[in-house]
Amino acid sequence: MTQPSTPARPSAAPWPATREAGFERLNRFLPRAGTRYAQSRNFDRGAGRHEAVSCLSPYLRHGLLEEPDVLLPVIARHGREAAAKFVDEVFWRTYFRGWMAHHPEIWQRYGSSVQEATDQRRATAPLDRALTAAEQGQTGIPAFDHWAQELLATGYLHNHARMWFASIWIFTLRLPWVLGADWFLRQLMDGDPASNTLGWRWVAGLHTRGKTYLARRDNILRFTDGRLDPGPDLAREALALEDAPAQRETLQLPPATSAPPLAEAWLVTDEFCGSLPDAGDSLRLGLACDEQLAAARGERAASFSAAALGQAVNPGADSSNRVFATVDGLLSSPLAEGWQELHCWSVPFGPVAQQLDQLEAALAARGRRLVRWTRAHDARAWPHARRGFFGLKKRIPALLDRLEQEAPGGA
Repeated sequence: MTQPSTPARPSAAPWPATREAGFERLNRFLPRAGTRYAQSRNFDRGAGRHEAVSCLSPYLRHGLLEEPDVLLPVIARHGREAAAKFVDEVFWRTYFRGWMAHHPEIWQRYGSSVQEATDQRRATAPLDRALTAAEQGQTGIPAFDHWAQELLATGYLHNHARMWFASIWIFTLRLPWVLGADWFLRQLMDGDPASNTLGWRWVAGLHTRGKTYLARRDNILRFTDGRLDPGPDLAREALALEDAPAQRETLQLPPATSAPPLAEAWLVTDEFCGSLPDAGDSLRLGLACDEQLAAARGERAASFSAAALGQAVNPGADSSNRVFATVDGLLSSPLAEGWQELHCWSVPFGPVAQQLDQLEAALAARGRRLVRWTRAHDARAWPHARRGFFGLKKRIPALLDRLEQEAPGGA
């Protein structure tokens, strides 16, 4: 049996959480973003060797880069046809977020299920031992254990490895999928509430009803170049899990803009740390992720998020007095005085959405307002993400036309 290699020890700062670092990574990837990407993107060559993929997801996840920042240079370099696979992958993230915006009760249901499964874990010693072994990479399934240890060490996993990992977690180890998704969300630097939750649901057969993803030994050996072998004991079938159908709601978004007006005060969350109005005289305040998520966040994920938020709030300087862990902490700060409106990018689901709702209510009680804005990219794409990905995919050419028209020097 092929033994897994030890995950590469990360350098001191392999993922600088800045917009500039995101563009540097994008520029290094650009030559490989066309047909080369389409041919090699499924190969997982291990920590420090993920050259076949862009590794831009932490920057997109935290808004340090936005979709147009990435899509326009890739298309300019390779053309739409050669870049089609990469473009699709960028829009998959847009699709998952749009789908979740149409189905916010799925996030609420997920949160309740995580709590129920956590309670069950606390009450069931064998389940707790099995989950601990999976989280620490000590299951005896070599490839799976390698990926768990790589994630703990680096805060990142190749997308194909995420699918294999989730499938083994659900169908071979038979562990609660929501606790696997929750562990990923806490460990991944790019842990996005929509993409992560719906990705796990897709593997389990809950997103596209009845369609599951089965990790196979031959597939893993092929796409790791024989580097990793999960052994012969993987599940031979993947029967879809069962859950109530998702309830779709009418999508109601705040006003859309690509450049919101300069406001007297602007709230930054770790969802959008790059696309902000020019500083001018506006005050920037930061609201970190909710305490429950932060309490068990992996070191890499926590440090990347905190650094991105700090740079957005007070670039190049100390931001500790401007970033708050709670709504109460923000409102009790002297910096909460002197303005009547606090502007922010809207987040319609996930932990940040819950914080924004709490903040809006608290401000309203003080006779003040939280003004939310929707990014233009989301406002255009999300209405087409009601059902499957194809509904959005067929709109991609028109969406790209609009991006190119609005780009500097566009038609």
